[in-house]
Amino acid sequence: MVNKQTSLGDRYAEITVVLLTLIALAVGWAYKSGIENASVPFSAEGISVEAPKGWLQAEPAGTELLHTVDINSNGFGATYVIRKVAVTEGATTSEVASLMTLNYAQDLLAFRMLDQREVTVYGRDAYEINYVFVESNPDLTHAQIPSVVRGTDYVFLNGDHAIVVSFQADEKTYDLDLGRFHLFLESLTF
Repeated sequence: MVNKQTSLGDRYAEITVVLLTLIALAVGWAYKSGIENASVPFSAEGISVEAPKGWLQAEPAGTELLHTVDINSNGFGATYVIRKVAVTEGATTSEVASLMTLNYAQDLLAFRMLDQREVTVYGRDAYEINYVFVESNPDLTHAQIPSVVRGTDYVFLNGDHAIVVSFQADEKTYDLDLGRFHLFLESLTF
């Protein structure tokens, strides 16, 4: 057996390759994160937010100001909705949350309330609603298994209006998308 001695230059070469690989991975990860978290400004009726760039913005209906959907996600696409709901003087966030829950129970298939509570979100008092429902593709030409969708709504009072910010995502990807939703929620101003 021959013992081969490695030279000092070989050791530096090995260390350099490892360091360059780590640097390239860090730069790639930062670039990927920057692309995924890119946003575009949205403003309507005194409400401003940084909406995800590259998401499909559906035409708002009724009390909706913003309805945006991640078209690149699997199953039910992650969805952010901002609503501005007129309320009476002296209304509470829990009353508005009860109204939202009633509407969901009438409109969503297999709707179930998971949790509701008062919270503080980025320095603002709010009411949080957590729920699930089943979403199936109404197009009968597509053989798809219905998706279980988890949702979270935050209700904020703002004078004679309530601002309701909703996040809905496929149950399988909900936790992965939740961090991005919190960035969206943090950018909300009214």
